Amino acid sequence: MHKESFIFLALFISLSYMTSCSPRLQPTDWPAQHPDPFYNIDHNDYPLLHLPLIKPIEVKREDGRSPWNLELLNVIWIKLPKIQEQEVSAYYGYNPVKELEKFAVKNGVIMAYSRYIDQQADSYVRNNFYHWFVMVPGKQLSKGFHTEEEFREYIQTLGIQDPDWQKPDEAYEKFKRTGCLEWIPDCN
Repeated sequence: MHKESFIFLALFISLSYMTSCSPRLQPTDWPAQHPDPFYNIDHNDYPLLHLPLIKPIEVKREDGRSPWNLELLNVIWIKLPKIQEQEVSAYYGYNPVKELEKFAVKNGVIMAYSRYIDQQADSYVRNNFYHWFVMVPGKQLSKGFHTEEEFREYIQTLGIQDPDWQKPDEAYEKFKRTGCLEWIPDCN
């Protein structure tokens, strides 16, 4: 019994020593806080997760398993071809970009890609669905493109050659850990 007490005491002292030598969480280890709360991590918004892009645009998802969605600045309206018996024009509105796969932020421009197709939409819309998107918050501009070639031609008019694509999950993990991403004001 004396031997068991000695082993227990030695184990307790070893554990106490190991935990006392571990580095303490310092305030500098916490994610950065920004003057504009839009760019801060909000630990109280569970289960909604958000990733700030350029104010007021953010990427959101409902929980850790749901897809990321990107709210557009403006709804992008698609005019459907008139049906003979229908005299009123019909429209389809894009907003949000659902199931966002990748995005980039550069020079005040947000670029996004999703292969999502709304299976409930009219067949014309399904066959002509936008997959590439550009937003310029400073100009209140949202545009959609069917092909990567159309998209690339357009971003070149904005002075962008090659977007630095990011996956939302990876960007969110970095944001959660550091509170910073390249495009967030006061992050370097």
